[in-house]
Amino acid sequence: MNQLFINEVTAQLKALVEAGTLTGWSLNATASRSLQRLFSSPDGSALSCHQSRRVDGEAFKLSIYIPSETEGMVGTAMIDLVAYQPIEDQLREAIALAVCGQNKAWKLAAPPAAEPVAVETCDPDVRDNPESVAEKIENQFTAAFAATAGCHLNSAELFVNYSLGIQTNSEGLAYETELSELYLEAAMEKAGQKNDKEVHEHTTSVTVDDLNVQGFLQECALQVSVLGDSQEPETQDGATILIGKDALSQMLEALLQQLNCTNEYLKLPFLKAGDQLGGGEGDALNLSLDPTIPCMVLSSAYAIDGLPAKGGALIEGNQVKNRVIGNRFGQYLGLEPNGLSGNLVVEPGTLAKENLTGLEYVEVIKFSSLLIDSQKLTWSSEIKLGKHHAADGTVTLVKGGVVSGNLKDNFTGCKLSATLGTVNVPKSSYAPPLGYRGPDSMLITKGVSIAGQTKGAE
Repeated sequence: MNQLFINEVTAQLKALVEAGTLTGWSLNATASRSLQRLFSSPDGSALSCHQSRRVDGEAFKLSIYIPSETEGMVGTAMIDLVAYQPIEDQLREAIALAVCGQNKAWKLAAPPAAEPVAVETCDPDVRDNPESVAEKIENQFTAAFAATAGCHLNSAELFVNYSLGIQTNSEGLAYETELSELYLEAAMEKAGQKNDKEVHEHTTSVTVDDLNVQGFLQECALQVSVLGDSQEPETQDGATILIGKDALSQMLEALLQQLNCTNEYLKLPFLKAGDQLGGGEGDALNLSLDPTIPCMVLSSAYAIDGLPAKGGALIEGNQVKNRVIGNRFGQYLGLEPNGLSGNLVVEPGTLAKENLTGLEYVEVIKFSSLLIDSQKLTWSSEIKLGKHHAADGTVTLVKGGVVSGNLKDNFTGCKLSATLGTVNVPKSSYAPPLGYRGPDSMLITKGVSIAGQTKGAE
């Protein structure tokens, strides 16, 4: 971490506050390190590293607030600072931008009366021994790929990432956050066939133990096995489908947006205490947040707005009990900010494998791209890999078709698995982090339709 640069920036910001030029500021400084290995596979089975590199980075994101001529308002601007340009020039440009960015004023989070309990957010092996971690994962990959049948390996990538973030503001709040991330990617095809179809997938985790290399390659191999050999599901209204933890966690993440008071202030659809979501004779939805689970992506001693992070129930028995009230929008609405944040936690249900015997349903192993409208709470996606289970037990691999649904209907009469699973996906350039611990699957019996082939067609 470039502590000298941080100190110089902080000193100048404090001076601008004392002079009355700024009313406040917040600074997020991050130092990162990435060990990156790129692999080819000349023989189609073994990894051959053709590039190994270490990439170090730093980022400084600054938000400033200036007095406004309009009562109750504040000028705001957010910029990326760089260490190779004069700090004075960058701050001058930020102040000029803030004149044009008028927002309703709010008070930044101050240091808590008591320091929150520390939360483990980083795999120490990723931080201290990245080379050893990379070697361990390579060995796991080699052993797992050898167990697949009929697959030809084309390429792979492995990133072992670590970052340290320092958050400070003009109210005196200051804390650090460590993060670790593993990224594994593989491209493969059917062995002995023309190279015109390829399965290209990736998986991520926070810790080495959570990176299920064997399971990842088994799923890739299953996709390879159906290249050109699967069929579309049949068109159905009122379909019954079985989804896994990945899709379920994404649906609940979209639902969480309507449980945030920000939506109310922005006049977007929102859920309030007392509202009902789903119900019926199925398993009840009991949803809460937990920021204390070790090495989960949304675990932290502090919420994103600087308040001490707190866990708590949001939905009990399909009824909204509480919602997330952040520091800024809580003040706008005259509500007491509650610091609710963390990973999605859902209580297990009653669904077991034996409950599926004699039932006709489509098991969606993987969606192609699950698109969820967080305002309408509707969703749709093509099936990338799935199975049609007939009532007599016959199983057919399916691919393609479009599945769509409505979450308010989906949680009516649904069944949640008694087996628990975990989703722990670090943020990427196109998606925020997602942490989930709850039922491994969900059987949806209402509010789903499938657009595929005509019944009985090949």
